[in-house]
Amino acid sequence: MITVLTWVSIIAGGILVLLLLLSLLGGLDIDVDIETGGGDVDTSAGGIGLVKGGLTFLSIGSWVMKILMLNNNGKTISITAGIFSGIIAFAILNYIFKLFLNNQENVNWEVSDSLFQKGKTYLKIPRGGEGIVLVDIRGTSRELKAKSKNGKEIKTGESIVVVDTKSDYAIVEVFNEEISEYP
Repeated sequence: MITVLTWVSIIAGGILVLLLLLSLLGGLDIDVDIETGGGDVDTSAGGIGLVKGGLTFLSIGSWVMKILMLNNNGKTISITAGIFSGIIAFAILNYIFKLFLNNQENVNWEVSDSLFQKGKTYLKIPRGGEGIVLVDIRGTSRELKAKSKNGKEIKTGESIVVVDTKSDYAIVEVFNEEISEYP
């Protein structure tokens, strides 16, 4: 029995480490989605998934069972402790994965995300023409093509606010804090 538990824990642990390394380093996520009567359930979204969870449970649970059996504890105590330790290990690993996933950022943005954001003119906007402005979007300074709202020239370095957006450029006007109507 102890030999079987040793091999189960070594094989499950090895496969688990391999899958974790592939998913963390390479972005390869091999896991299982479950088809339920109500539709698809993605078991890997926001956690470790069924395959990695099962391998964690088997590996840690079998190691604890083996250690307790080697110390001459009863089979009932060893099996119960193995099951509980497998569940606890699964919960801890799931929590760690959720922490990793919470640190991901959505780097996709659109020109419309700049609406009512303040910024500065990077390249002057000539009368009736187009220039470039720097606007803070989701914590990062972005360069946007911009046109003046009233067609007037806006010089380099002037504070602006985005008042409208089109498909590939922003409509801006000079921002004056004293008479500002924007948040």
